[in-house]
Amino acid sequence: MVQNKPNGKTAETDGRHADPVTDAALDWFVRLLDTPTDPATLAAYRAWREGDPRHARAFDRLTEIGGMPELRSVTLAHRSTPPAPVRQARQTRRAWLGAMAASALLAMVGAHLYPDLKTRWSADHRTDTGERRELALPDGSRLLLDSDSAVTVAFDGRERRVTLLRGQAWFDVVRDTARPFRVAAGFSEVEVTGTAFSVRSDDQEDSVFLERGRVTVRRPDDPGRAMVLAPGDRLTATALGLTMQPRPNPAEILSWRDGRYAFHNEPLAAVVATLRRHHPAPILLLDDRIAAERVSGNYRLDDPLGALAALAGMVGARMTVLPGGITVLR
Repeated sequence: MVQNKPNGKTAETDGRHADPVTDAALDWFVRLLDTPTDPATLAAYRAWREGDPRHARAFDRLTEIGGMPELRSVTLAHRSTPPAPVRQARQTRRAWLGAMAASALLAMVGAHLYPDLKTRWSADHRTDTGERRELALPDGSRLLLDSDSAVTVAFDGRERRVTLLRGQAWFDVVRDTARPFRVAAGFSEVEVTGTAFSVRSDDQEDSVFLERGRVTVRRPDDPGRAMVLAPGDRLTATALGLTMQPRPNPAEILSWRDGRYAFHNEPLAAVVATLRRHHPAPILLLDDRIAAERVSGNYRLDDPLGALAALAGMVGARMTVLPGGITVLR
């Protein structure tokens, strides 16, 4: 649930942005994507945009954040025109819908397709959005891949190595003191002989949680400095180093293995980042205030939009689901 706040509501409690110019730009951003627009709406948008230089800057900034610069080009291309015949109006509407679809497609390509293609080229095993897969490794160890995750596997007579290219994985490792089991991720390398642990990796950090046994974690660029984890420990690795985190509830941090997402007192931005891996279309979080709100919950991972809708209600955010599943929270 959302953390309790002091009494006394502000203008932001309805989910609106503190800056009225940014809030108006958010309104136009969603209106121009959410429904087909007619010439009158486009004329109103242009009047608002040209009424103050700050309006144009705020809207253009949103299109950049949302990964949709094409939206700016499309809206600028529509000028106020006299009423057109019905046939022409329908053609204009079709052209607008085509342009919006192209914008959405380009956004998805930039955010999803290119990284996915890179992973396809190099991964030995991968999962699609919403899929979990258990694998038996050559030595008998078990690997469970979370949604939208990928690994490479390289076993030989000296070591057992798995590289987590993206996403999250849980390992149940068969003991073999002659061949260490190593998992490499974006910012860290985990070494074990026999244990059970999970590793999550994204562009910002790696997170390692030890369920049982013992693991050693080090950064590839500083192998001399290592940290040893005991059961229940959680560690994060970033470009700046290794940091031991407060011990989490094991049932929460490993809930994804059972198709659930349980979390407590987490920033909404972190929760949305996890749900993005379970939803096939982009999820845009366009308000820093609601992004920082701390929330708790336990949701099914096969219904990420249901989880988002519940969370939006908790923090007073507006949620809009666009064609193709693109979701905007503001």
